[in-house]
Amino acid sequence: MRSDLEPADLAAPRGGTRENGILVLGKVRAVLETLADAGKAGPSEVAVRIGINKSTAFRLLNSMERIGLLDRDGAGSYTLGLWLMELGSLVETRLDLRKIAEPELELLRRDTGLTVFLIVRHAHQATCIDRIPGSDVDVMRLRLGGTLPLHCGAGGRVLLASLSGTELDSYFRHAPFDRLTPHTLSSKDELLADIELTRERGYALSMEDVTIGVAALGVPVLDSSKKVVAAISVSGLRHEFEDERLGVLVARTCASAARVSTALGARPGS
Repeated sequence: MRSDLEPADLAAPRGGTRENGILVLGKVRAVLETLADAGKAGPSEVAVRIGINKSTAFRLLNSMERIGLLDRDGAGSYTLGLWLMELGSLVETRLDLRKIAEPELELLRRDTGLTVFLIVRHAHQATCIDRIPGSDVDVMRLRLGGTLPLHCGAGGRVLLASLSGTELDSYFRHAPFDRLTPHTLSSKDELLADIELTRERGYALSMEDVTIGVAALGVPVLDSSKKVVAAISVSGLRHEFEDERLGVLVARTCASAARVSTALGARPGS
């Protein structure tokens, strides 16, 4: 049965090869580029522009409309879909966030000597969109562009603590979670207690829950609506996060996150 979410016209032909699938994706990209350039176009114009016959263009455009990549007006012309516009806006926001945060990340790396991360949430994952290596031997698991589950690591647990009750219910449907180390918080009760503590003190502390011997501290970054849009975290060997050293790291990381939040429009103290 054909699914509206997986139209046959966007899949590789039955019994086809990986190369066939790549060719289809190439046509999809050509359509998107055509509509980005023209603003709107019908099947005939799209067919001429990307070098396919009109019936193939119509099937491709129809399939792309069905999964939200395109919109169609009453005259039968196609435009880029609203979902693509929203996705582009999200990418632009994250690029702006990275650009705004970069000086603070560099300063935090210089002041602490630790590896510094800028992390955002994507569904139930924490994604690293910037990373500046520290002076210690690099044993950090999270890489630029890499992900961890939200229940793992200081940055992810800060983002987890920012979720609404409904979002947390959705996340906890998958509990208990896999442990990366014996110290990983994996049960709903453990994580609810950590969420309460994180919200109360304004930061999350990760002690060997991702990698044995490694600790991390995560602090939220807010936008003008007081929404948590990212986390800044510092990570290094566990001994760096003990005794009075921890207090210094908390103060410096919180100050950096506060300055990024202010640059994003958050009012001090929000």
